[in-house]
Amino acid sequence: MDVASESDSGDGEWEICNDRGFIYKRRRRRRVLDPVQAEAGTSAAGDSEAEQRRCRRDLRRRCLLHLRDLFRRELELLEPLSSGPVDLTPAMPTEAAPEASPAVAEPPHPDPGEDIQKSLVDDLLSQVEIQETILRKLSESCDYVESLCNEKEERLLQSLMALPIWGSPRSLVLSLTK
Repeated sequence: MDVASESDSGDGEWEICNDRGFIYKRRRRRRVLDPVQAEAGTSAAGDSEAEQRRCRRDLRRRCLLHLRDLFRRELELLEPLSSGPVDLTPAMPTEAAPEASPAVAEPPHPDPGEDIQKSLVDDLLSQVEIQETILRKLSESCDYVESLCNEKEERLLQSLMALPIWGSPRSLVLSLTK
């Protein structure tokens, strides 16, 4: 059963629909029937129930397809952000580059392929530095968690060793009879 209720704002532009537990929000629209649909609705009551089920199924399908398209668009927007390298290194202060004297000119670049290779090497080096930083932080986190586990294990061991069962049998019997 398709139950619709007006939204909280009361403007009537949106309606919340509950279709057998499938709850969604849709724009309110006028129900304009074609003359053919109006005649079919008045002629057969048995067909109208089947027609209503088919319409609900089509509506549910369209809503789900629309939601799928929205999620796909959102994922397409977020994918470039997730695939790019994450800058985990703090901003390093760059050293002031020594200013070149006007008498010394830059040598011309003899090979454009060399520039491409240099940029490729620089990119690879930056990726390795980022990976090194990630591994270092991960190692620090693992060390911290391991120290927490060791402390908890020591506390547990101390509490077990403090039990009277480890003492003499007489002290155990005395502690049990108290």
